[in-house]
Amino acid sequence: MARVLLVDDDADIRETTAIRLQIGGHHVITAATPQEALDVAAGGPHFDVAVLDLHLPRTDGDELLDLFRAHEATADLPVVFYSANAPHATSVHGLSLADTKLTRGRPLNSLLATINCLSH
Repeated sequence: MARVLLVDDDADIRETTAIRLQIGGHHVITAATPQEALDVAAGGPHFDVAVLDLHLPRTDGDELLDLFRAHEATADLPVVFYSANAPHATSVHGLSLADTKLTRGRPLNSLLATINCLSH
């Protein structure tokens, strides 16, 4: 069981994905905004993997990933970009820092397998 930080500003997607990950055996903490994600990651329990949407309010997934890499508590946290636009992401910088990217809408088994791989 991995401890997963799931960051998505769309409440329906966030809740549905969290439930599916929990059914898959993972402990999931959610955040709706980049600031909430930073607060949870810095002040909360250790996470095994972060799953980030690319399009977030005020800060996109690339910028949030940069902020994660700049903080000691999250510098080595494996990150998955999980977004409808993941294959069209143009930021080479952000994608080089992320561990992988997955398109939302693919079978959830892909996300579960990726989390399992990154958390071991």
